[in-house]
Amino acid sequence: MRTRISLTAVPALVLAAAASVVLAAPAHAEFYRVDDPADAKGSLTDIYGLEVNHGSNNVLVKVRFNELMRSSAAGVSVFLDTDREEKGPEYVLSSGLGDGTDYVLTVADGWQGSDDRVDCDYSARPKWGQDVFRAVISRDCLDRAPSVRVSVKMVDEGDGSRPVRDWAPRRQRWSLPIGSGLGA
Repeated sequence: MRTRISLTAVPALVLAAAASVVLAAPAHAEFYRVDDPADAKGSLTDIYGLEVNHGSNNVLVKVRFNELMRSSAAGVSVFLDTDREEKGPEYVLSSGLGDGTDYVLTVADGWQGSDDRVDCDYSARPKWGQDVFRAVISRDCLDRAPSVRVSVKMVDEGDGSRPVRDWAPRRQRWSLPIGSGLGA
């Protein structure tokens, strides 16, 4: 006995399954992660990955590097977009990646920091043994925005000849919108 499958039914089943996946996908995720290629030649602080967790109280950002050293002359800027109607970031957290450096959250001036410090709860620090930079920013700092987008830039002026820059996900490009959830 032979079984026949109608070839016209197969595409309809595939389309129905794909439509249910597309329709069921959330508009925002509370967690975002992206790997970054080895593209910052001449710097040990090449960005390898970016993770963002937008929780109910905080936004946790982790930037992973090839090799993070206490003697690093590199710095990192975490850009935060809380208003998609406005072009560019609204906030930037800037920090050195070497031992003894400090960090500051400011209102962004284009794709740069400004002198307008944001007075709220946040912390940031490199974890050299884990090759990661970790920042925790209270949602109150970001006016409790329902979603954020993140972009990260590393600049290494190690040899003084020409700065090495690396971006994640890409130069002046945003992560997907990350909605507030329960974690972080």
